[in-house]
Amino acid sequence: MKGFPAMLTEVSKRPVRLLLCSILLVFLSSCVAKDNTQALPDAANTPGDRPSQLIAVDAPGEAQSPSSPPDGDFLSPQEAKPAPSAETEATGTVSVIRAAGESEGKSEQEAFSSSDSDGTIRLAFCGDILLSDHVLSAYDRAGNAGGILDDVLLQAGRDADLFIANEEFPFGTGGVPAPNKQFTFRVPPERSAIFKELGIDLVTLANNHSLDYGRSCLQETFDALDRVSIDYIGAGSNLSRAMERKTYCIKGKTIGFLAASRVIPEFSWNASKDQSGLFTTYDPTALIEEIRRAEDTCDFTVVYLHWGLERHTEPEAYQIELAKQYIDAGADLVIGAHPHVLQPVQTYRNVPIAYSLGNYLFGSSIPETMLLLADLSPDGGLRLSKIPASAVAGKTVSTGEETVLFERP
Repeated sequence: MKGFPAMLTEVSKRPVRLLLCSILLVFLSSCVAKDNTQALPDAANTPGDRPSQLIAVDAPGEAQSPSSPPDGDFLSPQEAKPAPSAETEATGTVSVIRAAGESEGKSEQEAFSSSDSDGTIRLAFCGDILLSDHVLSAYDRAGNAGGILDDVLLQAGRDADLFIANEEFPFGTGGVPAPNKQFTFRVPPERSAIFKELGIDLVTLANNHSLDYGRSCLQETFDALDRVSIDYIGAGSNLSRAMERKTYCIKGKTIGFLAASRVIPEFSWNASKDQSGLFTTYDPTALIEEIRRAEDTCDFTVVYLHWGLERHTEPEAYQIELAKQYIDAGADLVIGAHPHVLQPVQTYRNVPIAYSLGNYLFGSSIPETMLLLADLSPDGGLRLSKIPASAVAGKTVSTGEETVLFERP
């Protein structure tokens, strides 16, 4: 019987051993599972496994957007940030519109492409656009916007966070030509879809052709632009609407746009309390007051003017003086049109003034024009660059590389 206690002890140890083995197996299994879980993020972050539309945001070094500014001291590297949500509030007279890139005109892919990883905002500006017979024929031959702009210009406009143009005509079918005018323009309303195809987000109507066919045609213009979700400034159903600032929230910045004309054929083109028309700046007092109001709520304010003399390559004295007054009031960028030719880009108090951007799409040929690009950095820096261009047979094409015109850290 001496062997019985020893046997009993051995038997009693077996459940303990089995229990220890089970615990060991569970521990080893959990370690393997943990190792596999840690490996998943690395696999998921492999660039080739990501959705293609996310590469420009999550891996800017691997898929640079055409709108991304060149490397340089102007831009400070920052982490990629998600695209902002659309803003829909309205505060007083300030319309806070959708975040750029979320409008109907820019696809999800284009919205991602235009978002620089460091939060830089890109604005694109062009001068006079007239969808003339030459331009429309070129468009119709191609069947798309590639018939009137080359790939470089077309992509630059679409990739910008906002693309702003001067619409040098009304959309409509009604009305009668303005008397005593040498040139009166009018374009069928359905052609407003071309603007959307170009990537245009905002137009100024403050010019000497918006009322070429009277107020009924001006209303048709408002309706045509509304149908394709393109905003307009500088004209409206009354003076309050014509003076209205359009404000956009983009990547955490508030950017405001105002427009006015210093060129109209007669006084009756002015908007009034009860009459549609244009916002003019022969007397700059009202525009200066609107700029001051914008300064209170906007991080960056753009003023787009119609001014100067046709075919003059240098600004008039009054343009220079008005630009100074607008900048003193708080404008951060002054853009001009009307001369149909390029005028210099100058500065006042370190704020750039592009006195005239010339014709962008107009007649059969344009000897020299440009697409102006403004890059706003998150820390308040500003860089202006241009893509030089010219037009033949109704099509505007780039003629050189993007060139920096102005840079302010």
